[in-house]
Amino acid sequence: MRILLALVHYFKAEAGSTHSSTDAHRRDQRATVLRRAIDSWRGSLGATTTLNIETKRFDRQRGTVDGLDICVVTNGADHLLDEDFAKARGVRHVKVQVDNPRMLGFAAHRLFAEARNGYDLFCYSEDDLRIADPGVVDRIRAFQDAFGWKRLLMPNRFEWNPAGPTLKTWIDGDLRPGATERWRDPLPDEAFLTLPMPGRAPVLFRRAMNPHSGFFALSAPQLAHWVRQPHFLDLDCSFISPLESAATLAVMKTFPIYKAFGPDAGFLEIEHLDNRFSSMKLPGA
Repeated sequence: MRILLALVHYFKAEAGSTHSSTDAHRRDQRATVLRRAIDSWRGSLGATTTLNIETKRFDRQRGTVDGLDICVVTNGADHLLDEDFAKARGVRHVKVQVDNPRMLGFAAHRLFAEARNGYDLFCYSEDDLRIADPGVVDRIRAFQDAFGWKRLLMPNRFEWNPAGPTLKTWIDGDLRPGATERWRDPLPDEAFLTLPMPGRAPVLFRRAMNPHSGFFALSAPQLAHWVRQPHFLDLDCSFISPLESAATLAVMKTFPIYKAFGPDAGFLEIEHLDNRFSSMKLPGA
């Protein structure tokens, strides 16, 4: 299994900004978050070591995948990627130039198309998302093996926040009725799917009422199918904003999107390295 990960990253300080990608006061924090995101992939899927106490040495273990190539896609020099860190982690820095930095995610789509014959799995991620499960690839493959490549499984995003309603908060709850129907309706499918699991109840998946995760992972057959669609690289930004459209709308037009549901939400999850959603003061809280 060879994986290409495209991390879409942007930072440029602007006076008076409250957005994390343009807030000068959060520069160091955002740089740390980017490094944590990269390390989560390299550490979870790459080579590891085991301390052999008997022989007093570290024994190297192979990674869970055959190869993981990490690309950080930036808009020119507007980034916080340290080149020494990138070299140490085997990260390729892909610099593009777009007039609107919020459109940067579409450059990752082009990167995937250009590399479509070299990998088995293509992962798109915003720069503040962290994985912690070395079985993440196995879970994606299990879903496709069970339900076919014409369906797409997205992870559930969560935040850790001791000041939140609970320590762990899933942050991508249902959108208002009608928010995604114009893209869902042309791709009719089952509302729920169940995956049998040995020794426990089946895992339940629901056709996502909020398909956004800031992340998607496509197998090679899925990418080949997407690239053939007339809407590939149409730069449509009509789902919330260019950021959400690059991460979600492009694939929502192509595949019915599912997420693990209810108590099974952690079957495929990804951590949002922030707490702004779980800290929201809601009128109904």
